[in-house]
Amino acid sequence: MITFYFLGNTTSTQMLGCVLLTPHNVVVFDGGLPADAAQLTTLLRQHGRHHVDAWFFTHPHGDHIGAFTEVRDVTVGTLYHHFPSWEMLYAYGARGDAEKGMWQRMEELCATYPTVQLQQNDTFSFDEAVVSVLRVFAPRIRENAINNSSTVYRIDTPHRSVLLLGDLGAEGGRALQAACPARRLSADYTQLAHHGQGGVDRAFYEYIRPQRCLWATPAWLWENDNGGGPNSGPWKTGETRRWMQELGVTEHIVQKDGTAEIVLFEGE
Repeated sequence: MITFYFLGNTTSTQMLGCVLLTPHNVVVFDGGLPADAAQLTTLLRQHGRHHVDAWFFTHPHGDHIGAFTEVRDVTVGTLYHHFPSWEMLYAYGARGDAEKGMWQRMEELCATYPTVQLQQNDTFSFDEAVVSVLRVFAPRIRENAINNSSTVYRIDTPHRSVLLLGDLGAEGGRALQAACPARRLSADYTQLAHHGQGGVDRAFYEYIRPQRCLWATPAWLWENDNGGGPNSGPWKTGETRRWMQELGVTEHIVQKDGTAEIVLFEGE
C-alpha cells in the first residue's frame, strides 16, 4: 500500500507538509513550520518508521522548510531541492529574523546531508511510486521571486497521482503551462498554489482541470477572515474557491480540517 498524508496545521499559520509512505520508503515534501516538526515525527512513529529516505523541498520559505530544521527522533537520508543561491535569497531578504535564522540553519544542513540539486524531468522511484520533477527555479522570473522558485512535483502510482505546486505564482504558472502538456499536469489530486490564493492564475487551472483539490489553508485563510469575520480580509481564497466550483471540482481536502490520509495505491 502507498499512502499520502496531507498534514494539518498545528499553528494558526499556513504551511505545506506532505508525507508519502510506501512499503519500504518514507518520502517527505516540505514539512511546514518548526512547530510542525513534532506532528511529522509522531506520524512516522505511529507507522513504525524512524527514517526519512528522501526529503523534497519546493522552495525555502519558512513555512515549508522550518519543520526540517527542527526535526528530531528520526534520521534523514537525502535532501532534494533546486533552491536559488543562498546569495540570491539573502539579497531578496527573509521575512523577518526567524526566517533568516531558518535559512542559515538550512544552509548549514544542506552542507552536511547528501543533497541532490534537482533538474527538470528528473524522476525518482520509491517502490511503486514515482516522483517526477516538472519544473525547477528559473532565474529569469524576478517577480514574486522566492514563491516563483517553487519546484513542481508529480507523484504517480499505478492507481492515483498527486500534483504539488508549492507556492508557485502566476508568472511561474504561465511558464510551466507553456513548457508542459496538460496531461502531465492533470492529476487525481492537485495542491493549489500558494495556499489557495495569490498563486497561479485561473487560466492555469483551466489548463490542468483539477479533479480533487488539496488546500494548504488554515481556517482564517479559508474564510478570508482577518479578525472581522468571513471575507473581511485581503486574501483571494474566495476567488480561487469560486474558480474551482466553476471548473466542477466537488472534493476539497483542506488543511484546517486536520491531517488527511489518502490511499494512492492498494497493491502490495
